[in-house]
Amino acid sequence: MTELCSMLRIELCKAIRSRMPLWTSVGTLFLPMGVAFLIFVSKNPVISQKLGLVSAKANLVAYSATDWLAYLRLCGQMIAAGGFVIFVLIVAWVFGREFVDGTLKDMLAIPINRTQIVLAKMVLVILWSIGLTIIILASSLAMGYLIGLPGGSPAVLFQGSLLVIRTGSMTIASILPFAYFASVGRGYLLPMGAAILILIMANVVAMAGWGEYFPWAVAGLSSQSKEPLPFLSFLIVLTTSLIGILYTDYWWKHADHAR
Repeated sequence: MTELCSMLRIELCKAIRSRMPLWTSVGTLFLPMGVAFLIFVSKNPVISQKLGLVSAKANLVAYSATDWLAYLRLCGQMIAAGGFVIFVLIVAWVFGREFVDGTLKDMLAIPINRTQIVLAKMVLVILWSIGLTIIILASSLAMGYLIGLPGGSPAVLFQGSLLVIRTGSMTIASILPFAYFASVGRGYLLPMGAAILILIMANVVAMAGWGEYFPWAVAGLSSQSKEPLPFLSFLIVLTTSLIGILYTDYWWKHADHAR
């Protein structure tokens, strides 16, 4: 536990000094702000007429977010898509920067079990992503109040907030296996490329009706569906997450780090 805390403190220092938490926080703010802007445009015909194509998109978004609960469902979908990409970027940076900066050999020379190194990085990714999820939820609630959405009773806000948190939790669990891609690819390119490919696959699988069995489609379906998904769906996400952690740990222990 002492080794884990020490490594986590080191990872936190590296993250803070890089300003990556700042830039990812700013990036997540654009998700709810973008949706709120489109809803605002759709409610103001004078502005809407001047924006052309943006107006058409605004009307589409406003049609699917007519009240608070629908709006928060849409925010959950933002986390499952846009948040997913940002979270994968965090994983790619936390695990890939050691290879890009050439600091891997120095880290592995430290007399600390490599499992503790992997776990410290995983904990950092989870805490970082939870923080961004909270930022998205808080800014979504603030934007919703600013644009004057109807139906904002405490019960509805609580239900919608739980939906966003649940979607964020599923998304965070689903991105942990990308640490393996960042490690094997020894950088940022492979995990980001895999994330784009998996997003496409998730949409295709969901349209085919099998999304509840595809771990990277479960978060999006969970935010859209008015009926709870089967427990098996969440079990698949959790199992995939654990397998990703174990594979990453195995790679860090047994891969050739001489190059």
